[in-house]
Amino acid sequence: MKYAFYLLVFITGFTILSCSKSKSTPSDNGSEFKFVSLVPNDTVLPVNGITTIKATATGSGLTYHWTASYGTFVGNGSQVQWTVCHSDKFTVTCQVTDNNGHADAKEVKINVHN
Repeated sequence: MKYAFYLLVFITGFTILSCSKSKSTPSDNGSEFKFVSLVPNDTVLPVNGITTIKATATGSGLTYHWTASYGTFVGNGSQVQWTVCHSDKFTVTCQVTDNNGHADAKEVKINVHN
């Protein structure tokens, strides 16, 4: 009878432990995705002038994709340089994506003159 009691306690304990929820950590270790800002050093440039543009974002495994209505990028990542060879108003866009598939895009307008 004593052994039956110990066996019952063991089985009950094992069942309770097996059914309890385990605490899991989010895959991004709690790092919340947010595209904070997109800031150029200059919003008015002379033709062939160069400005640095910086994207600030939080999250894990961030990637940056830069596009512009026209012009040339130098560099990659969160900070690039941009230049253009003629005057007009241009839009520069940056899309940031984290390793969980969250994405956001921001754009800035830059005026280029002779």
